Amino acid sequence: MKIMLIWPMPAPEVKILLDRIERAGHEIVYWVGEWPVSHLSPNGAVFHDHYDAWDARPAETFAQEAFPPPSAELIASMYETESLILTMMNKRYDKAPVDERKHIYYTMLGYWDAVLDRLKPEAIIFNDIPHSIYSNIIHDLAKRRGIPRISFEDTWVALRLLSYGDFWKGSDGLRVAIKRAQKRGITLSDLGEELRSYYVVNTREKPGTVPTYLMDQKNMAEGAGLARHRAHIAFSAIRSGLIFRLVLRYVSRLLQKNLRDEYGKLQKPADLQKPFVYFPLSFQPERTTSPQGGVYHDQILAVETLACALPPGWRIYVKEHPSQWWVRGKTRYSSTRYRGYYERIARISRVTLVPSATSSFELIRRARAIATVTGTAGWEALLQGKRPLIFGLPWYRDCPGLFVVRSSEECKAAFSELQKNGSVAGSEILAFLKALEEMSVRAHIGTPTGESPHINNEDNMRAISEAVCVELKGWK
Repeated sequence: MKIMLIWPMPAPEVKILLDRIERAGHEIVYWVGEWPVSHLSPNGAVFHDHYDAWDARPAETFAQEAFPPPSAELIASMYETESLILTMMNKRYDKAPVDERKHIYYTMLGYWDAVLDRLKPEAIIFNDIPHSIYSNIIHDLAKRRGIPRISFEDTWVALRLLSYGDFWKGSDGLRVAIKRAQKRGITLSDLGEELRSYYVVNTREKPGTVPTYLMDQKNMAEGAGLARHRAHIAFSAIRSGLIFRLVLRYVSRLLQKNLRDEYGKLQKPADLQKPFVYFPLSFQPERTTSPQGGVYHDQILAVETLACALPPGWRIYVKEHPSQWWVRGKTRYSSTRYRGYYERIARISRVTLVPSATSSFELIRRARAIATVTGTAGWEALLQGKRPLIFGLPWYRDCPGLFVVRSSEECKAAFSELQKNGSVAGSEILAFLKALEEMSVRAHIGTPTGESPHINNEDNMRAISEAVCVELKGWK
């Protein structure tokens, strides 16, 4: 088969994947990778740097080509993709106005439509759920053409990696395995050692522990980590002769209001004695809300939808994700957290912004309901026997007991059901974990957390490569 590979990673282990695909008798005709490993590109393959693609620049092979712009008909057929792309651009094109974003999108759309016409790939492989703008365009164009696709998603559950033919639909194989496990009746002893240990550790009553990745981000954003970061920037500015401009910009920021100031003025302590829904905001911009949140990339819309459906006497407690103020733009306003963002949330009837330091573990434990777009809080709720409301498409979307909601009417129905039966049986979670164990790959795409089992880089890539080739064999 002719393969288009969207696998941007700078590590040399990517050669394991390239070689395995070719040994299986396939031809890689196009590879979006990264320049440090471009020399590994297979003979005859078009190499395209990930960052060039992200910036709407063509592959060097096609740099002198004059591809036609997309037709009005093609643009109209891709309006849903365009809507998602415009929000996805908050990461790479944060300061670009809407018209500039649209033109960049049209440039990419025309290029990738022409590339698919030219090379006619028979399968497209993505290393992750597409979320780099160009990769979403490729995915959705391929879907329209009926080209088979595969993408992966980390679960961070005992180093388990899921694969999808269409990430919008999820895994049919996982759903079948869940039903099979439910009929069988799974006990803890039916799980392998790693999944069994994960279940025991994460379902026992315990004070909330901060995930390793959050501790790493906090250490970088506060105290000595922040001091080292600022010193590095200052020394770089001195060497480049830009220190005066840097100091002026820093002083100017100190005199301006920021996200933390706005949030601090509006926050109120949570009254855990009152019935409430806990809604933790997801970090943005990130793929967990765009594309996986769909229209609920707008998290204020999700809060408004919940508020419209609240039972009498209930409130919603909204809490900011700690990473929002630690990484990327930190406390500066941006396209995803614009001036007045928190004020809009606080104005919604029966909604309270609670201090970001409030324990998520306590909020989950004491809440009548937990709602999220795709956040980890939904999975943590399930592990604690609670049934969350999910607006988007998280990896655990098919777990028994949760509510997938897309409207205030569906939220009302979920709240009504929760008041009758708010718990999910442990046997259902065990069935889901058994299905996950059977249908996943023991590997990772992103950087694993400190709580994950260990696997070396070579074995990790071998496991992924085998999974890719098994999938390709089924498509022949």
